[in-house]
Amino acid sequence: MFSIIKKMSIITLTTDFGYKDYFVSALKGQILSELSDVKIVDISHQISHYDIAETAFIVQKSYPHFPKGTIHIIGVNAVLHPNQKPMCFLFDEHYFIVADNGFISLLCEEKQPDEIYEISINPDKMNSMNPVEAIFAPVACHLARGGVLSLIGNKRTTYHRLTELKPIYQEDRILKGNIIYIDHFGNAVTNISQQYFETIHRDRPYKIFLRQHD
Repeated sequence: MFSIIKKMSIITLTTDFGYKDYFVSALKGQILSELSDVKIVDISHQISHYDIAETAFIVQKSYPHFPKGTIHIIGVNAVLHPNQKPMCFLFDEHYFIVADNGFISLLCEEKQPDEIYEISINPDKMNSMNPVEAIFAPVACHLARGGVLSLIGNKRTTYHRLTELKPIYQEDRILKGNIIYIDHFGNAVTNISQQYFETIHRDRPYKIFLRQHD
């Protein structure tokens, strides 16, 4: 089991807040008010609104470049309700704080998280206008101080899975996928990985159709 020996000091932020409003600065201010020497790194604040697939892709490509023990706040589609609780999980020696909105299943496609905890929160904060600032930030600071996961809530073994965003293989010959991200240079990324594609086509000839065009 992975354990942190020294105090962690990096917190990353991934949100759909944009930069026009005060949300990003308020979030950073909340963190710095608790930990003035923490390092805050912006992964992106330009995620398409509520787009979990895009979020998972960007975080999946980003987090491995950070040191082990980094804490990642995921502030996309973070509205909380009885079926979407705040969660914190350990995966690949990184911590992720997120609402249970399907992000975990998209990030952890090939293996399960090492530990998952549902964050216990004050009922007054459940209806917060910004749960990322009110709930996620204090948990991130707790972890950054070297706090343990078991103190933030109850351990979980289940989480929401977004199976509808998986590629579909039909009739042993048709593989259907979706474009989940278009980068700054216009490159389109699908939800079909190269490894999965090579497993499916088994060196057979193939055609790629984009909508009604091949």
